[in-house]
Amino acid sequence: MKPSYSYAQLAVLMELNSRECRRKREMFPEELRYGAMLAGSIVGAELAKHVAETPDAIVQHSASFAQHLAELAPPADDGVFQEILATYLVETLKDELRFCCANCRRFDACAAIDTLAVGELFRRRAEGEDTEEIREEIRRQIASALEKTPYLQVEIADELCPQFVHTYSFSDIAGVISRYAAIAAALRDAYGIDYQRVQALLVEINMEFAGRCRA
Repeated sequence: MKPSYSYAQLAVLMELNSRECRRKREMFPEELRYGAMLAGSIVGAELAKHVAETPDAIVQHSASFAQHLAELAPPADDGVFQEILATYLVETLKDELRFCCANCRRFDACAAIDTLAVGELFRRRAEGEDTEEIREEIRRQIASALEKTPYLQVEIADELCPQFVHTYSFSDIAGVISRYAAIAAALRDAYGIDYQRVQALLVEINMEFAGRCRA
């Protein structure tokens, strides 16, 4: 696989994650959205650590950004932020398992990611050339590519597209759940989230996904 292709994949993934972050923030009332933004940065930093293909520069940037937000306005130790953080983690897992274009094995082909010049641009950004011009060109190219994937916002792409094949199979789901359980444990230790409650939700999501794969 060409390095530029890997960077193009990461650029598209980053844009999709950004869209989902906005959606998740809007789940909370206005007065809690800073907490949701902080939760998103923390969960994102933890996920970056668990994806082997993520460049070290991105991992470090994610961790630094989360730390910076926490220092600007430390979350209150009243249980509210812990609930936001746990909810954000669970919703992120649901996003990863949703039956939509972004989670289809044919997504890269449909979006023609291998033809995008965005990979080289994203590499330059990851290596420190982080200008607004580069960001804007990355956004423009990705927006154009995503127009070729019409079922990004649905949960029934398997019913709408005969070529849909989920990225994860029945045999993969245990590893995905284990990854999120490890992140939940880290968030319990660092922020005091209710690990047992999150674990119960992970089991429920696991069973639902497995049942759908078998259907």
